[in-house]
Amino acid sequence: MPAHSLDPRIAEVLGNSEVGPDVRASSPDRPVPDATVRDAVAHLEGRSLPIRLYQGPRDDCVIVFFHGGGFVKGDLDSHDGQARMLREVTERPVVSVRYRLAPEHRFPSAHEDAVEAVRWVHENAGALFTTSATRIAVAGSSAGANLALGAALALASSPSAPVAQLLACPFASGDPALPSRSEFADGYGLTSRAVEWFIGAYVADPAQRQDPRFAPVLSEDLALLPPTVLFSAGLDPLRDDARVLSERLRASGVRVLASEEPTLPHGYFKYAGISEAANDALIRMNTAFRDMLDAPRTDASYPERELK
Repeated sequence: MPAHSLDPRIAEVLGNSEVGPDVRASSPDRPVPDATVRDAVAHLEGRSLPIRLYQGPRDDCVIVFFHGGGFVKGDLDSHDGQARMLREVTERPVVSVRYRLAPEHRFPSAHEDAVEAVRWVHENAGALFTTSATRIAVAGSSAGANLALGAALALASSPSAPVAQLLACPFASGDPALPSRSEFADGYGLTSRAVEWFIGAYVADPAQRQDPRFAPVLSEDLALLPPTVLFSAGLDPLRDDARVLSERLRASGVRVLASEEPTLPHGYFKYAGISEAANDALIRMNTAFRDMLDAPRTDASYPERELK
């Protein structure tokens, strides 16, 4: 049995929901008209991706954000609230990317979109935001955290290498044998069966589950990654993805600021409006990322610790 109880406000919502538990669609945010937010298009090689630009008051770094949705769903609207809070708390410009989705576009399409989008934003930041920023950072939730992490690995040591990454409830391994996959298999919103359904829709060949572009924790280049803010949910079938990732990043010498939220389920971001615990976690997560971007880049700047 879980050591902690689910946040009561979230438990009430999940208990009353008539939506099936396996592929539960999150309710889209309703974008508020804002002169500092506009839609645009990233012109990549052979394709174009919709993006949303959130102007921030500071111009020393641009954050590229990838939405969640199991590689199958989600868009610029569904995660507009997350992108806005990221912009508001960090005070940096944010670019939200609508990458290609499965099953129409199988692995590694989303990964390739993420890598090329980060590179494109870095090369075009001045035109997008009238900024001279040369730094780029990445952020994402769930499957989006997988893509942010994959882009950071692919671009490590390149001119477009991110200087920091924010990973929320990351899908990092896809290993069904991790204890949390059975411990929280059902009853907490995202189910383990749903996780496998999403994987099956994205990955055409089971052998690809061992590809580091799909399972970043398997990469031999983790030491090349930038300082990381890693927030996870304690009542989540993907909880141990975050635990394993944190352990391997630290073992590789990467600076990690981590927090596991004991009473929250996967995707707790969408409950911020009703749950004080979820809202508090989001504020602490984004504040930690802001502080990481603010800090001088010295070895003492990002002490390895668990955030409280």
